[in-house]
Amino acid sequence: MIFKVISGGLNSGKEALLLGLSEGGKLPAWAAAWPAPIRSAAEDLLKTKRVSGKLNETFLLPVAGRWIVFVGVGKAAELTLDKVRQASGTGARRILSAGFDRFTRGLLPVPNASVKQVAQAAAEGTLLGTYSFTQWKSVKPADKKELKIVTVLVGNGKDLSAVRKGIEAGRQVADSALWTRDMVNQPANKLTPTMLANEAKSAARKFRFSCRVLDMKAQKKLGMEALLGVARGSREPSKFIVLEYKGPGSAGKKPLIWLGKGITFDSGGISIKPSEKMELMKYDMAGAAAVLGAMRATAALKLPVHVVGLIASTENLPGGSAQKPGDVVRAMGGKTIEVINTDAEGRLVLADALGYARKYYKPAAMVDLATLTGACVVALGQHCGGLMGTNASWNKQVEKAGQQSGERVWELPLWDEYTEAVRSDVADVKNVGDGKAGTITAASFLREFAGEEIPWVHLDIAGVAWADGDRGHLRKGATAFGVRLLVDLAAGWNGKV
Repeated sequence: MIFKVISGGLNSGKEALLLGLSEGGKLPAWAAAWPAPIRSAAEDLLKTKRVSGKLNETFLLPVAGRWIVFVGVGKAAELTLDKVRQASGTGARRILSAGFDRFTRGLLPVPNASVKQVAQAAAEGTLLGTYSFTQWKSVKPADKKELKIVTVLVGNGKDLSAVRKGIEAGRQVADSALWTRDMVNQPANKLTPTMLANEAKSAARKFRFSCRVLDMKAQKKLGMEALLGVARGSREPSKFIVLEYKGPGSAGKKPLIWLGKGITFDSGGISIKPSEKMELMKYDMAGAAAVLGAMRATAALKLPVHVVGLIASTENLPGGSAQKPGDVVRAMGGKTIEVINTDAEGRLVLADALGYARKYYKPAAMVDLATLTGACVVALGQHCGGLMGTNASWNKQVEKAGQQSGERVWELPLWDEYTEAVRSDVADVKNVGDGKAGTITAASFLREFAGEEIPWVHLDIAGVAWADGDRGHLRKGATAFGVRLLVDLAAGWNGKV
């Protein structure tokens, strides 16, 4: 897809137009720049209530020899970058479905946002909203089209440079998010832990950051019994992936550490899951994929930060040598774990990842991402992830990055009382709680391995890593949740918590 940025108005050209309408029954202020026939048509649509301007509502209409797609953006006074992102995705998808492979658009004025930020959000939404995963279809959909050219009109010539920079940043972030979606959408036989490690190596070579992959022999030497225990039921070898990016001016600075759960297929192990929708458990590596995608985008943007990515990857299967309920393993940090439920495996592999981070790095702060608990889906649904952490200031920084990127998270308490639920009678801790507050007790388990001295946030993305249908810039399937949040966090990082 090519983005052309030019100075001019809507009067010229015959391409399809994408225009935003706001709620309230009246034309928004930005419609003053529209040609009179388009304004008149839009006023008639609002007057007859054929459109309302509700976010992501679309209407296709021929006006004065051009096709117009009107897309709702909600109330004009409440316009945000994420609403621009959503409406851009919805509108671009509507244009594609109408049979066009190019269109022209302007940029909307978002309160308290720069034109560069608006351009970035619009580019991200357009690319993310027109994504499709058809790699394994022998016959491609007959109606499948791809956008070739998007022309962005800029009324003020002084803004041309800022808009171009914003679009390029949006392209880099979206490209990494789409790459992440591809990985998460892959069937488990097409993306094993070894294949995931190979994707990491390939990205590291292309975008110039380092990548080391520790095999099972190295994991055993390090004492990663928690990761190896989960891997015991599978013939596929587990992989521990270490990524490192040092941006300009970051030499000697403490790194941010991002950790991802990389279960490329989760059957539940001996504590096997119900068969219904088990095929979706290929997405249990979405946290790992988000870390990979964010590392890729951070390097592509050449952000001036030092970031380390750690990924613990394996399958969780009920083979003859699989880990059993009641087994005890010792994590890399030295603490012992009683495995009550083998389907609570994500926290086990992250325990070793956190142990590795603490032993080999002195990070400024850490964030882990994991499709960890069904309880988080029950609590928060599919509109935000769960956030729990050990440092109030760091929690707020991560939450702010979520707001700015449109990948929202909601803080849940992590009080000491919850830790009592994961105390074991036969080991230091057990891998499940008492059946209550499952999202929080899972985080309380991880807290035992994250420690208290390093600011740490756990993001439970079980409800937001997969979409059941199209919504704004999201498509049915993998969402790549976490990529934009982490990139935004890195972009705003000043070295202080």
